[in-house]
Amino acid sequence: MVRSWFEAFPSASPRVILLEESNDLVGVAPLCSYRYKVKGIPIRVLSLAGDMGGKLRLTTNSVLYPPGRADVLKAMLKEIGKLDWSILWTINMERSSSVDDYVQGIRSSWNVMECDVNKGLEIPLPPTGDLSETYDGNAKHNFRKLVNRLEREGVEARLEKIAAEDIDRAVDEYARQHIERWASRGGSYFRDPENIKFMKRSTAEGYARGQGFAYQLLMNGEVAAQVFGFTEGKRAYAKRLGMDDRFSRYSPGWLICNRFLTLLRDQGAEVCDMGWGRERYKYEMGGREVQLVGIGATRGIATLAARFVLGHGHQEVGPSLGTVLGGGGERTVASSMGQEQ
Repeated sequence: MVRSWFEAFPSASPRVILLEESNDLVGVAPLCSYRYKVKGIPIRVLSLAGDMGGKLRLTTNSVLYPPGRADVLKAMLKEIGKLDWSILWTINMERSSSVDDYVQGIRSSWNVMECDVNKGLEIPLPPTGDLSETYDGNAKHNFRKLVNRLEREGVEARLEKIAAEDIDRAVDEYARQHIERWASRGGSYFRDPENIKFMKRSTAEGYARGQGFAYQLLMNGEVAAQVFGFTEGKRAYAKRLGMDDRFSRYSPGWLICNRFLTLLRDQGAEVCDMGWGRERYKYEMGGREVQLVGIGATRGIATLAARFVLGHGHQEVGPSLGTVLGGGGERTVASSMGQEQ
């Protein structure tokens, strides 16, 4: 996923830290670097790969190292300190003891920008039975009404797996529908061809590894909804879910969720990560909140620039990072303990 992201967004320069011990990989910090300006002052940002304003994001990225290995964390922070950055911005990491220790390490190393705890939603999948039986009372009732309406009006709704050779075509259709749906609501980020390119590359990569999935719901032969994601062990990630507004009367989003989640469950998935959005239907399907944590830091001119621009201290610079676009920069930096590679 990280490789696909770098291939699609060349304005982000890879800064991947690899920590090795006796030829074993013990730590990875998949970072990237990009530039923007604050009141004409150039600022270089170091963030987790997959986090740059205006670009599709990798919501599951994180620094990785064995729990309790304070020596590995110390070496990781040392290597981060050697890189060229004014603002460090590592957010939306799935919470773990290693991530908590990393956050504390950043706090003790540089001028800190605290981040609000974000929340994702995951839906636990029952091992057997009809998924709709696990929905809350109102949702269960509405889903039954929906199924009855389809039967009564003679609408054929069929779930179809998208073939590998049809991924590009399916993503183009997804982007077209997204652009139409968001035309009157601020515009779609799929107007950026790089975002379409990333979605195609990452989906194809998932298929090649046997971990990707893509389904479309056909209503009377037309594409009414689509979902794209990947699996990792017993956990699934449904990262892109879209629908055609022409079929809103039949709630194709509900239908495709019920059917593709059932398929993933039958293939061994026990839970599905549904992303950041906290839409009501996710809760009605039994969704539960998951904490995503992060930390930011400044050093050098960025600390002064943040105070100058925002007037309330560097802690408040964080939210603005989600709205800026990256620039150029040098290429990959990868280092092991005490040695650059």
